[in-house]
Amino acid sequence: MLRLNGQFNLNASVVCGDKSIAHRALIFASVADGTSVIGNMPLSADVLTTADCLRALGADIRFDGNTVTVEPIAEVKDNVTLNCANSGTTARLLAGLVAGLGVNATFIGDASLSKRPMDRVLQPLERMGAKFSKPKNCLFKCLGGTPLYGSTVYAAVDSAQVKSAVLIAGLFAEGSTTYVEKLSTRNHTELMLAALNANIKVDGQAVTVSKSRLLPIKTDIPCDVSSMSYIVAAAVITGKPFVCSNVLLNERRLGFVRVLQRAGADIKCIQEETRFGETVGSIIVKKDGFGAMYASAADVCDAIDEVPLLAALSVTMRGTHVFEGVGELRHKESDRIKAVLHMAAACGQKAEYANGRLIVVSNGVLEKNPRFCSFDDHRIAMCEVVLCIASGGGSVDRAPFDVSFPQFETALGLNIYRLGLIGGTDIRKSLSPLLMEYLSTVANVNCSYDLLVQPDGVTDERLLDIISRYDGLNVTMPYKMRVAQLLNADCLSVNTVGRNVVPQSTDGYGMVTALREMGVDFENKHLYVAGAGGAAALCVQTLLSYGCKIQIFNRTKRHADVLINKFNLSCNVSNPYGMLSFVPECDYEKSLPLPDSCKFVFTAAYKGTSGLKDKALARGITYVDGLRMLYHQGAKSFALWTDTALQDNYGGFAEFLRSVQFCFN
Repeated sequence: MLRLNGQFNLNASVVCGDKSIAHRALIFASVADGTSVIGNMPLSADVLTTADCLRALGADIRFDGNTVTVEPIAEVKDNVTLNCANSGTTARLLAGLVAGLGVNATFIGDASLSKRPMDRVLQPLERMGAKFSKPKNCLFKCLGGTPLYGSTVYAAVDSAQVKSAVLIAGLFAEGSTTYVEKLSTRNHTELMLAALNANIKVDGQAVTVSKSRLLPIKTDIPCDVSSMSYIVAAAVITGKPFVCSNVLLNERRLGFVRVLQRAGADIKCIQEETRFGETVGSIIVKKDGFGAMYASAADVCDAIDEVPLLAALSVTMRGTHVFEGVGELRHKESDRIKAVLHMAAACGQKAEYANGRLIVVSNGVLEKNPRFCSFDDHRIAMCEVVLCIASGGGSVDRAPFDVSFPQFETALGLNIYRLGLIGGTDIRKSLSPLLMEYLSTVANVNCSYDLLVQPDGVTDERLLDIISRYDGLNVTMPYKMRVAQLLNADCLSVNTVGRNVVPQSTDGYGMVTALREMGVDFENKHLYVAGAGGAAALCVQTLLSYGCKIQIFNRTKRHADVLINKFNLSCNVSNPYGMLSFVPECDYEKSLPLPDSCKFVFTAAYKGTSGLKDKALARGITYVDGLRMLYHQGAKSFALWTDTALQDNYGGFAEFLRSVQFCFN
């Protein structure tokens, strides 16, 4: 979860090497004649994925900050597995390279990549002699040992990735390979190959390549115009003048700028030098304001990754905005057409899609604090951040910026508190992200909150590394006691750690505050407590400090005995005033008796069906929901992390939950 208050400060010093150039530079350096040294290499997840795959094939690739040294493949490795993760560029371009190298390779990827079309690149390579299979457990397999022969390939889809795969394979094929496009797509591959002394010729819509020996690369990558477009967009909608320097200004990448210029935005591109055969220079934004946008199919081809951003900008401006030929967006990291429709609706505007045409109709008045779904797509998430800025604040469910633009938050000057929750698989159902979204809204601070699911065998080193990367973390079972020991905490278990926070548990504070809020007089009383885990232990310790006498109940006796012996508890407390449960809502919880003497019931669990809750309500005694404890302990943690003072407002949180359609029985 990422919650923003709308405050930002554009940072011109941020540099981010172009991702499209980086993929190609790494690939060509891996088959060049000599050592390559490439500067301003983007450290995005996709680019690092390509580097890992090239290493698996035999290249020696070493990073020193943003500079990378590549020793080309001396002896190509056979029968390798190439994990392309979420990167379609990696999978498609390396399909051409592996086919050219003539080795066996299994291509795998994540769930998102596995849904993306690969036949579009495999079929033209097969016409050159390559062989592939498509088992169910991978993206595809390249079956090596077959030579490639030059061929004329006519584009079936407008795709620079398919064109690049064919041209890369053509570097190894017998004879000449010609790729003919219906509509010109990005030409980074052609320009870079020409700059590296390849045998290549461009004649209108046709590109011809043959066997070549490539020069090593000794230069810096220009900044990514696709990444910087989000900064340009923020400047355009807020009227903040801005200059992006050292930016790739390839005409096939400036569709975003051209569409905005035609709509009236004051944006200029200044060409300054040539690098990799590419034009490099500055983009200057002078003032805000633009009108209705229209993007032709040619514009969309030159701005395919930025069309969702253009659509997001159109949501902020009154008018009818039309984007032609956008069907390819349905086959990206997510269905980006679906995502655009969601963004418009979240802002209170209308968008519709039919027959390849996207239309956005806006009155220019945005909903306050919109809540967005990123569909786990890095570009959609960045679009939604821009809309949060335009709306004066809002939230995005996930923020996978590292896929393409790790410096995104810094470039926008968002000053985000990085928070999260460490636990097992159950934390995927946690309400903590919603609680932190609410608290950061009330406190008016920028905050991210990640769910950090850890496997059973996670090492101490891994836990400590995660803790070191965050401003603040909640800790839940089964790691409360383990983290307490790792951090030498004064208490038995912890649920709150952070850079400037003494490791501690806010469980006791949350429980006591919830009880008092409901008017429960628990001090110096006899109490039954069910449960023997970390939360139960901390709350027992807290209750003892208020003079309570406690008897423990637990399904596993030896766990109960640990607490009994630790705190010297009685095993025979009579006439308890209240019952407190720290066990899950389960058959054991339902079986717990509720003595007639009890005047209140507290359950730390807050979802599902609670037997103790039903018994308390049937008897008409006070019932205290664990959601109150969650709110107060979370508010305490948040205040410690962000050094903010928060007034108790459980009612506001409960209303917020109702507004996002969460129900608790």
